[in-house]
Amino acid sequence: MTNDIILYEYFTAQKKLKNNEKKTILKEAIQLSNYIALNLIKHPKIKELHIVRNKNIEKIFNKKIINHEVSEHNSIKNILNNFKPGTRLILVAPETQMISINLHNQLKKKFILLNSSLENIRRFSSKLKAYRNLKKKKISVVKVEKKIDNKNIYISKPTFGAGSLDIKILESKNLIMKPKNRVIQKFHPGKKGSFVMLCSENNFQVLCCNEQIVDINKKKISQTGLIMGGLESYRKEIEKIGRQIYENFSGLFGYIGVDILLEENQWKIIEINPRFTSSLIGLEESYGINSLQKISKLYLENKLNRTKNKLIKKFTVKF
Repeated sequence: MTNDIILYEYFTAQKKLKNNEKKTILKEAIQLSNYIALNLIKHPKIKELHIVRNKNIEKIFNKKIINHEVSEHNSIKNILNNFKPGTRLILVAPETQMISINLHNQLKKKFILLNSSLENIRRFSSKLKAYRNLKKKKISVVKVEKKIDNKNIYISKPTFGAGSLDIKILESKNLIMKPKNRVIQKFHPGKKGSFVMLCSENNFQVLCCNEQIVDINKKKISQTGLIMGGLESYRKEIEKIGRQIYENFSGLFGYIGVDILLEENQWKIIEINPRFTSSLIGLEESYGINSLQKISKLYLENKLNRTKNKLIKKFTVKF
């Protein structure tokens, strides 16, 4: 059976491209969507990959790729209306302002989404809902604070936010009241990381264990890169966390990014992102072509190759 698939990456599919602070996000989004596309078309079972993106973004030219230009005169809605119901679609969208939830809710009415279930998108898009769900299942998670004291430094982040966008360091004396639509957590200065797990209906596998490169500037926290394979020495603990996530939340599918931090010698979950993340960019360099083949096999054949993933070398990805 051959496959026709649509790749819809949110930032690259806007009719108007944002400037200034959004430039870095767009650059990262273009790079990520290119990596997804170039990996998928290597699989022999894919017939056509349809990429929807702004007309001013450089196209990928390949006999398997059909480019669809989004512009002020040709909206994403118009483009998607031309596809048959039941066409497979991979959506990569941010949790910010419930964008991911709303798009999943709309697109599932017509397309077969090669993503996690809408229930999981709702559960993990909200940092507060994610915290409550993980706590209920007794999975180690960074606490969302209800009460604030004068002894600690805190961070504030949007309840619906993606990555390290708009994360601020706040001293307790400046927190007269909790900001609306934001969560408050204690600031932990220790080691931070992320891992990727692939999930199918019947199994899961931790693909890579990475250390995050974090920058603090003017009381703003931002992730500036990854050391791919930087947390391989903690793989056993990380795989235990991955198993807890997989066994407690059915309906996870595909590429799942999990952010973690080390608190008092215990790894705790910061957030779970049920979508492709920028770690994909350094995967082949650090873990080899086999890791990419596992991804395309899962998305195109719905099969998870459980052969052990081995680190070839640590590799730094800069954002």
